[in-house]
Amino acid sequence: EKTVMLVEGRPTRVKRHYDQAQTPFDRLCATNAISNQDRHTLQALRGQTNPRQLRQEIYELLDHLFALPCATPGATEDIYQTIVMPLTLPKGENALVTLSFVNM
Repeated sequence: EKTVMLVEGRPTRVKRHYDQAQTPFDRLCATNAISNQDRHTLQALRGQTNPRQLRQEIYELLDHLFALPCATPGATEDIYQTIVMPLTLPKGENALVTLSFVNM
């Protein structure tokens, strides 16, 4: 809803002023909601993150998920056939995601 102000009986336009664009993380850091130690830890993590590489890894994992067999209504499937499909992910401290399966 627009607010219209009247000056000398005539409508005038309302000019809005916006803050400088910031990411949600930058807005969080501008508050006192997190400790300085947590802020520095998160800033270091953001500095190590490559958005282009992260996007590529997400799309590769999505492609893998969509390649899994789909459930067929009324049919019984062995779910272990989908679990044992090889999934290649980087290992070590540079890995963004760690997956593990425990066979019981």
